[in-house]
Amino acid sequence: MTAPIAPGAGWPHVVIVTAGGLEHGGGIGRMVGYLADEWDRDPAAPRYEILDPRGPGPLRQWPGRMLATLARIRQSSPAETLAYIHVAGRGSTLRKLIVAACCRARGLPIVLHLHDYDYEQFCRALPAPALWAVRWMFGIADRVIVLGRDASATVTGLLQVPAERVAIVPNAVPAPPTVASIKQAGRPVEILFLGQLSERKGVHDLIAALAAPALADLNWHATLAGGGPHQMRFEQEVMAAGLADRVSLPGWVDRPGTMALLRLADILVLPSYAEGMAMSVLEGMAYGLCVVSTPAGALAEVVEDGRSGLLVTPGAVPELAAALARAVGDGGLRERLGRGAAEAFRQGFDAARYPARIGPILAAACGRVDRDQPAGELAIGR
Repeated sequence: MTAPIAPGAGWPHVVIVTAGGLEHGGGIGRMVGYLADEWDRDPAAPRYEILDPRGPGPLRQWPGRMLATLARIRQSSPAETLAYIHVAGRGSTLRKLIVAACCRARGLPIVLHLHDYDYEQFCRALPAPALWAVRWMFGIADRVIVLGRDASATVTGLLQVPAERVAIVPNAVPAPPTVASIKQAGRPVEILFLGQLSERKGVHDLIAALAAPALADLNWHATLAGGGPHQMRFEQEVMAAGLADRVSLPGWVDRPGTMALLRLADILVLPSYAEGMAMSVLEGMAYGLCVVSTPAGALAEVVEDGRSGLLVTPGAVPELAAALARAVGDGGLRERLGRGAAEAFRQGFDAARYPARIGPILAAACGRVDRDQPAGELAIGR
């Protein structure tokens, strides 16, 4: 899949490698898409294209997509091309090892962008030769971008990348369009979960919390949107909990549908056990929703408890139920936390500012600015 080409202004051609492309790449694909949207608006932005080494279909298709990706990289000129490679754990790391090796053989400058929710655990479970290969891949990168402090510690510690080559850049989402509210007075308080339905995301805990006595007499409705292979299991859990008339599970929702759900919602909930930096929380903050979340992964660096949301312990169902009951029952609290969330979004997570954070790091990797300047300094204050 090739994205539109921006005119550029002295930049190299940026080859963005991300599995699933923009449509089937989950949160990574959405983040790349937001960056591409901003670059398309700026005539001075880099020229780019997006290569998908996995494809949207069955895994048996990925060897063919990989060969096409490698063929495209082999056509690239080292003096005119930068490889910007997005990586997570498991199969993503295997595929990106192959891509990185090809880029290295061609002499292309490389930027790795790590998105995994627990890359240290993944790496520590690898046999020694495989861990050596992962260290090699990160070691050949000119710059490494991570989402938060924990991931930075993994990359500089376990993977032995010099700290000056590592930059923390949080995810970002677009500001919501200015549209008339579709909320109606007197309606139930709308609780929204966005993401693939899974135990890692804490969906079983959320259903148990919604069935708790603390929420029984309050006026609310919940939408659990995202679908996935476990959709039927969670539909059955909702029915068993007696919540079929108060909880909707619409399955996968496209971007316009997601925006409509965010406009309708009052509370964004994510009781996750493990995250990189959840896009759904950032989207909830952008829309000024009251966020109820765990501090999983880099979310501890995003949501400030009592100021821009309510943080609860992963797996603590009574705590989650109490937080949701507070948010549902207190409109003033929802409004105050929603304002705090919107302000935090404007200050640190607006996609309009994302190219200014990423750009200097990519520029340093390909020598457009001082390669010796620490990557973290390049990202600070942007």
